[in-house]
Amino acid sequence: MKKKSIDKINVAVIGLGFGLVHAETYKKNKNCNLIYLCDFNKKHKKICEKKFNCNFSIDANSIISNKNIDMISIASYDNYHYSQILTALKNKKHVFVEKPLCQTRRELDHIKKELKKNKSIKFSSNFVLRAHPKFVKIFKLIKKNLIGKIYHIEGEYNYGRLEKIIHGWRGKIPYYSVTQGGGVHIVDLIQWYMNSKIHKVVAVENKLVSNQTQFRFPDTVTALAKLHNGATAKLTSNFGCVTPHHHSLAVFGSKGTLILSHKNLFFYRSRKKHIKPRKINFKMKKNYKSKILESFISYVKNKSKRPIILKQNALNAMSVCLAIDKSIKTKKWEIVKY
Repeated sequence: MKKKSIDKINVAVIGLGFGLVHAETYKKNKNCNLIYLCDFNKKHKKICEKKFNCNFSIDANSIISNKNIDMISIASYDNYHYSQILTALKNKKHVFVEKPLCQTRRELDHIKKELKKNKSIKFSSNFVLRAHPKFVKIFKLIKKNLIGKIYHIEGEYNYGRLEKIIHGWRGKIPYYSVTQGGGVHIVDLIQWYMNSKIHKVVAVENKLVSNQTQFRFPDTVTALAKLHNGATAKLTSNFGCVTPHHHSLAVFGSKGTLILSHKNLFFYRSRKKHIKPRKINFKMKKNYKSKILESFISYVKNKSKRPIILKQNALNAMSVCLAIDKSIKTKKWEIVKY
């Protein structure tokens, strides 16, 4: 068994789906010592031993309470996130968690309360689109005032993997929200680009595509939002779409418009038909999916003052998602409780 390293962060990863990406990042990072991988599926034990040369367990709670562990990565099924986060915080572990943080308002309040008790604990979530080159490019263009003052944003999280919600774990757990599990990325982008929090939301849903399958929850949700700065937004979580997985975005400003389709980004600078939009180029980077976690590792090691995703960014986006899901039930505008 690996012993605790004095000068490195001793980490464990719970959930070995996307959690394997976390494990790869820790393995390559010189500031980390990967101690444990955890999953209820024992088939991962061989991968753990051969590829990562670390310990394997099916018992998440024993790993979280292990005194040799400094930091926990949580990438388990959505319905386990809350209890694992709370246990980690109570054991004074730094936490990096896949979205969503939790599934109910009560759970989010408990997480916030525990974070207030332990202010030295560092906490973040993997809003990976903030590191994607095309979304970083849009942010830089907004900061340069290319399109002027933003007054409206429309974003779509198009999952394009219907078989995963029909046949996979999302349809088997007690509750699943397409907004919490996908649309949260669009929520975070809107608040990032606007530099303003969403004030209130109203939402509608359907499950026409996944009807009569084991997936019992809405597969498509659209929400309208009003921000504190007066701007508006529309965001859709579309898990039933017949397209490859992608994100669409339109950012409307007083001086121009940025429209991101499946692969291309265009800048519209005129309302006149004969003036064609300009294609905006950006360089794709293969390792962008690890960048959010790498920034958090640097933050935990006190090598940077802040991570890409702040604790408050994660909490704020979760608050908006919960308000959207509540609006589906009440069929009314809901004020976002931060």
